[in-house]
Amino acid sequence: MKTAPQSGQIALVLTFMLLGLVFLTLVSVDTFLASHRKNRLQNAGDAAALAAARWQGITLNAIGALNLAKIEALCVAGDPDFNPVQHRAAKETCTRITALQQRLAFAGPLMGFYAAQRAVVKNGIETPDPDMEALVAECITRAAMIPGTELWPFKAQDYATMLHGAAADGVYAGADNAQFFNFAISSNHPLYNKAFYAAVDGSDWCWFYLHYGMYDFLKHFSGWGSIPEGGIGSPENSEFFGVDVTTTYGSLACLTDNWREQAVINAVLELAERNGCKGVTEFSLRQCKVINDVSLSWMVYNGEWHKWDRLHQSNEARLPIVSDVKDKFNVQGAFAATRVYQYLDPLTPSVGRRRNVWTAAAKPFGSINERTVTWDGEFPLVTPAFTDVRLVMLAAFSESRLGMADRQWVNHTRDHIEPPSSVKHVDGCRYCAILKKWEDPDFRKAGMEWLDKNGDEQCRRPTGGGSMPKGGTRLAH
Repeated sequence: MKTAPQSGQIALVLTFMLLGLVFLTLVSVDTFLASHRKNRLQNAGDAAALAAARWQGITLNAIGALNLAKIEALCVAGDPDFNPVQHRAAKETCTRITALQQRLAFAGPLMGFYAAQRAVVKNGIETPDPDMEALVAECITRAAMIPGTELWPFKAQDYATMLHGAAADGVYAGADNAQFFNFAISSNHPLYNKAFYAAVDGSDWCWFYLHYGMYDFLKHFSGWGSIPEGGIGSPENSEFFGVDVTTTYGSLACLTDNWREQAVINAVLELAERNGCKGVTEFSLRQCKVINDVSLSWMVYNGEWHKWDRLHQSNEARLPIVSDVKDKFNVQGAFAATRVYQYLDPLTPSVGRRRNVWTAAAKPFGSINERTVTWDGEFPLVTPAFTDVRLVMLAAFSESRLGMADRQWVNHTRDHIEPPSSVKHVDGCRYCAILKKWEDPDFRKAGMEWLDKNGDEQCRRPTGGGSMPKGGTRLAH
């Protein structure tokens, strides 16, 4: 017969076992929920990026079609010497078309901004992004700074109205590659490189080993040197998911530096044939003198559009692009980077609330007879050639174009960095705190000692081949 103390011990053991089972159950539930929400978050971020990029492609196609419409209108008008009235009317029509193109460069991307928000909500993310909401509100209030043009005198008011409408149902996806009209990072200086801060904050010394010039910067740092001014966004493109185009005034022949007139004619004829412009022939192009008319205006790709493999360098100084890029995808230009986050409230006791973030990028692609839409970067006329939208690696884009959905990062790089040579250390700014950590000589000394001892081994992962000395591609663990 069991005594009372024995019964009490059994009850205590059973209680602990029950608590353990409850704890394990909660951990299992939290693990399942974390995995489920991570997948949902990733799907939402990817869908938002694709939605925004799809509208970028639609916008570029519309702008490109209107470029061809201007050419055809002038061709149909005929010889300006024999049909001066008809030709003058065609040129006035072209001017109105240019005004429409300029509006589309804003309206299309902002439709993409709205579509990105809806894509996030449809994927079950119902947490608005307060950082992006605040940044959008700032953009609306300062829209008055946008100068009007002869073709679009009320540009500021119209932009503010469009942006307000795009954000009216809530902002859930941050535009991580926004280019604000009062500030847009355009420098490779470490102070404008978010990855530099991440490397310092995490003591990721391999980052300094792998990135060109950064090991010397770590070893010989004695100050920030000459700090360039942060750039500003182009007032010809939307701040959010812009398509990187600009209005150029002059003849079609002036769009290229080294093409002869016949090469330009051949390019225009190929575009016209692809898009069903029956009125555009070599005879009509020469007759209407559209190739050499310097009083016309065209929407062209700006300097952000270039070959993707221009980044490739196989020497020890750079991370190489391992695989080749197909010609029709070998174009870096407009893209959409989105940031989505969601809070996870674990059921397990003593486990704090966590914030999960997912950032994705996508871009529109198109080709002209398997060539890039920019004709290998030589003929920059925007064309209606975009037929594909794909997710792309964030690493393919410059760090200086990312992180703009992080309000604290925007404030730090805009307000705390003071060219030409100083930095403000503002209390409460986590990026300022990271810079204080970096400026500690003992911290940098620890990094140099670690790299001298471990850099060659720890910062290189053998791959059994490759273009690097000793084989493999330089990658941090």
